[in-house]
Amino acid sequence: MFASGVSVPEEARDGGNQVKRFVKLGVFSVVIVVIAGLLGLVIDAPLFGFSPLESEYANRMLNYQLSALPVVGLALLVTFVFAGKVRLRYLNLHRTGAMRPFFAQPGGGRWESDGWFLGLMMVAIVATVTFFQFLPGGFTFRWAHLALVLPLAAMNAFTEETIFRLPFVTMGENDTSSRTYGLLMGSVVFGAYHYGGIAPNGVVGATMSAFLGFVLAKSMQETRGFFWAFVIHVALDIPILIFALNQTPSP
Repeated sequence: MFASGVSVPEEARDGGNQVKRFVKLGVFSVVIVVIAGLLGLVIDAPLFGFSPLESEYANRMLNYQLSALPVVGLALLVTFVFAGKVRLRYLNLHRTGAMRPFFAQPGGGRWESDGWFLGLMMVAIVATVTFFQFLPGGFTFRWAHLALVLPLAAMNAFTEETIFRLPFVTMGENDTSSRTYGLLMGSVVFGAYHYGGIAPNGVVGATMSAFLGFVLAKSMQETRGFFWAFVIHVALDIPILIFALNQTPSP
C-alpha cells in the first residue's frame, strides 16, 4: 500500500511533465513556422532597395537575402531561449558521424566520406530539374550574375538551415527522447514552404524539398553539427541560382 501511494504522485508528475513538454513543443513549432513565414514578407517587401545590377530579378534576390538576416537572428534567439539545455550547440562545423543504413551502402556509412557522394547525387537531380524548368525561357549568362551565385547560395543556405532545420533538430533533442520531431518538422515545413519557391516548385518541388529537409535534418542529428546541412544546401543552390539569375530577360 505504501509503495502504491508513492507511485501515484510520481506518475502524475511524469504525466504533467509530458504535457508541459508537448505544449512547449507546440508553442515553439508555431513560433518558428510564423518566423519562417516572415521570409515570404521580406520577399515581397524587402528591407533594402539596392539595385547595382541590370537584372531586376538579381537585385530582388540580393535584397531578399540581406533582408532575411534579421529573420535568421530572430529564429536563433527563439531557439536559444526555448532550448534550455541544448541552446545552439548544433551551430558548429562538426562533420563526422555514422549514417543510418538506408542512406548509404548496406550496413551504414560515414558522413565524412559518404556525405560528398550523397550531396553530389542530390545536386545532379536538382540541377537537371531546374535546368529544364528554366530552359523554355532561355539563358543569357552574365559575369556579374555568375559572381553572385556563390555568396547568395551561402547566404540562402545559412538562412534556411537556421530557420527550417536547426530549431527543430535542437528542440527535438532538448525536449524529446526520439529523432522523429526534428526529422518530421525539418522536412514537412521546408517542403510546404518551397511549394511556391523559385525552383524546383509545385508538387515536385515540395516533395524534393521535403526529402532534402529530411536528409539534412538527419545529417545534423547524426553528426551533431551544421556542416553537411550547410555544405550540401550551398551545393544545391548553386545550379538553381546559375539558371535563375541568368534567365533571358522577357522582351
